[in-house]
Amino acid sequence: MQVSNVSGNDQDWQVRLEFSGGRVTTAWVMNAQQGKLRENDGIYTYTGGADLAPGASVRLMFHVERAETRPVACSVNGVTCSGL
Repeated sequence: MQVSNVSGNDQDWQVRLEFSGGRVTTAWVMNAQQGKLRENDGIYTYTGGADLAPGASVRLMFHVERAETRPVACSVNGVTCSGL
């Protein structure tokens, strides 16, 4: 999934994902500083390792076991994901 900063300021970022019946085994960003993946009651949160500059984007990759690859719920900084 692509995470983009459409604001005019540097932004920290956090992605929350939930998958039906499965689990995320790993997550990483392409060509950027890595962040941290945490799990709490089946909800996975990836916190970016660096702020995104205005207009910048990163590609967040994740490996899911025993579930559809499309999450049942997704948000970035509290805003529902689009285009999944």
